[in-house]
Amino acid sequence: MDFKAQCDADMAVFHNSAEFATVAGFWYDRAWYEAPAVLDHEAAAERQRKSNDNAPGVSELEALVYVAHKDLGFIPERNHEFAIKVAGVTQEYNILKADYEDGEIILELGAYVE
Repeated sequence: MDFKAQCDADMAVFHNSAEFATVAGFWYDRAWYEAPAVLDHEAAAERQRKSNDNAPGVSELEALVYVAHKDLGFIPERNHEFAIKVAGVTQEYNILKADYEDGEIILELGAYVE
């Protein structure tokens, strides 16, 4: 198997809801989508910019979302609202950055919560 084929096989495992991903619901541009996704709050916290400009009682929440383009069917755009529903809990975010690499969509999301 060549390198590209191995990468494709690895991505199939990464985005498989029976192995690694979680099936999540997404609200984007007033439409509902469901797709296997990997949500990573730990990596987002490591990337987080340290700032103390939030009002008292308000904190910043960040997440990274990895989803296969073939599962979602489009690439969400930066500065759009994006809500994620997992296990009955919905969290609204703003898309800070949207990347596309080799069939995978990577979204950096941010929100302020009280």
